[in-house]
Amino acid sequence: MIFLEFMFKSIWHFVGVGLMLGAIGDFILKMWNRTLRHWNIRKHGYPPSYCDADGDFINVDREDK
Repeated sequence: MIFLEFMFKSIWHFVGVGLMLGAIGDFILKMWNRTLRHWNIRKHGYPPSYCDADGDFINVDREDK
C-alpha cells in the first residue's frame, strides 16, 4: 500500500515509477532474449547453412527455372 500511495502521489511520481518499472522489465526481457540466443547458437552453430559468414543470405542461381 505504501508503494501505491507513493506512486499515485502526483503525476510525476507515476511517470517516474512507470519509467523505472519499464526499464527493469526491458532489462529482464533483453537478458532472457540473449540467453535464448546463446543457447540456440551453441546448439545449432553459426552461421546456418543458408547464410554466409556475415549472416547474409546466400543467393543461389538456379538453372532449372
